[in-house]
Amino acid sequence: MKKNEVFIGICSGYDNDGLGVVKHQGFVLFVKGLLIGEEAEIICTLVKKNYGYGKILRLISVSKNRNEKKCEVYKTCGGCMLWHMNDYEQQYFKTEKVKSCFSSIAGMDVEVLDTIKMDEPIRYRNKVQVPVGVFDDKLKMGFYKNRTNEIVEFSDCFVQSELSNKIIDFFKFELNKYDFKNDIRHILIKHAHKKNEVMVVIICKKMLHEYNEFLKKLVSTFKEIKSVICNLNDRKDNVILGDKEIVLFGESVIKEELCGLVFNISSKSFFQINPYQTEILYNKAIEFAKIGSCDTVLDLYCGIGTIGMVASKYAKKVIGIEIVNEAIEDAKINAKNNNIKNIDFYCMDAGEGAKKIVDEKIDIDVVIVDPPRKGLDNLAIESILKINPKKIVYVSCDPATLARDCKIFDQKGYTIDIVQPIDMFPHTSHVETIVLLQRADT
Repeated sequence: MKKNEVFIGICSGYDNDGLGVVKHQGFVLFVKGLLIGEEAEIICTLVKKNYGYGKILRLISVSKNRNEKKCEVYKTCGGCMLWHMNDYEQQYFKTEKVKSCFSSIAGMDVEVLDTIKMDEPIRYRNKVQVPVGVFDDKLKMGFYKNRTNEIVEFSDCFVQSELSNKIIDFFKFELNKYDFKNDIRHILIKHAHKKNEVMVVIICKKMLHEYNEFLKKLVSTFKEIKSVICNLNDRKDNVILGDKEIVLFGESVIKEELCGLVFNISSKSFFQINPYQTEILYNKAIEFAKIGSCDTVLDLYCGIGTIGMVASKYAKKVIGIEIVNEAIEDAKINAKNNNIKNIDFYCMDAGEGAKKIVDEKIDIDVVIVDPPRKGLDNLAIESILKINPKKIVYVSCDPATLARDCKIFDQKGYTIDIVQPIDMFPHTSHVETIVLLQRADT
């Protein structure tokens, strides 16, 4: 196969990013936007040693699972990759992705339940981070093109709320009038869907100290804005939020309701992006764990305490551990505001926190873990094994590291009872997964 060679091919499967897999004369190519069973005229755009990449020139046959509703910038924006798939094809892709990770990474043939789809898979995001650039004194806002620093502008992002889109439009048109636009790096919007409260975080190279004309117009235009914060970030890397910030308007937090509880959300606290699917995720995790009134639950990577507080309704005691101090402070306030008295929080690394439980000989019945994409480190796994809970509920945003960690638990006497993917990010290649691991002697 040579670059720019044109051929006719049929898609036989997907890779982990949702690219179509096409085999031509023993050579494998990955083609964006091609569905299983579709035949297309394809041009080879890049050749590696054992594989290559191609681009569709012409569709010859079209799958019944092709989605004809298109985002205007989907092909260039680095956000959504799967707009060409309808919800059934996305469900199939994500279920198979989880299966493939357990098979190829863990060498485990496990039953994976069908991915739980979202009923209305649009307008679900409660958080948006938009990079800001000024070129020839003209402001540009949008999302980064995949694997580049090029900003792709948009008029309507279908996975964000309409209110978030309107606020971004306001910034696009109004900010051009002000010189301080040159100091802005990102605009972060958090929109609590149920409470309809909004936080706007302006991330700047230089701190904005004054409540100026622009901000007055912003908050008068959008009554839903309850907080405007300036965050100082003069770093040279890709980290979005800096350490210093001041409140320019309103409060330092907004409130949101989830699973019948109310949570304070600050600029730096982690809160699940899709509030609709999050309720399903948490309720499924609690359902699988079958937490009893005499059980003590350990919630590692607890964030602002969301899943631990949901679990507290059923447990005797919950202990939450999180390394981000601001999140722990929010968690303590959230527990107090919801009158939850059977939960404690510790600001510690997950591994060190689990070790603390071991050292203090606290009996734990259920461990809930919801780690970042990199999964559990060795200390966390070793400490969980020493805690020796009856059940581990592993919530993961990356099936690859999930499979890797589950293999270790399996080798140490925990069997996988349930693998349940949930589509938290429709139109992207990401999938959230809950795994219930049970100690073999229980």
